[in-house]
Amino acid sequence: MIKEIEIYELAGLLETGVDFIDVREDDEVADGMIPGARHLALSDLPEVASTLAQEKPTILYCRSGRRSMKAAELVDPYAKHPLYNLTGGYLAYLEHKQNS
Repeated sequence: MIKEIEIYELAGLLETGVDFIDVREDDEVADGMIPGARHLALSDLPEVASTLAQEKPTILYCRSGRRSMKAAELVDPYAKHPLYNLTGGYLAYLEHKQNS
């Protein structure tokens, strides 16, 4: 089951030791990433989808949350731990950072 999380919930989940993955493409990641994330492009995800969310909960994000939901749908059939999609993605992070 895929759960949607808001940007204000992210810090608490990151403290629990989740796998935090940016699924944007290389050119997008070059502009910046949310601290603590690792990069795994959506285009590469089908090859490794069955290995994600096996050892610990996983949070996926993209620019706005749409592609990361598609990524979560690829991973979901294999997931043994909770799977999260960051609503609003990187744009929500930038807005939150600006307003903090």
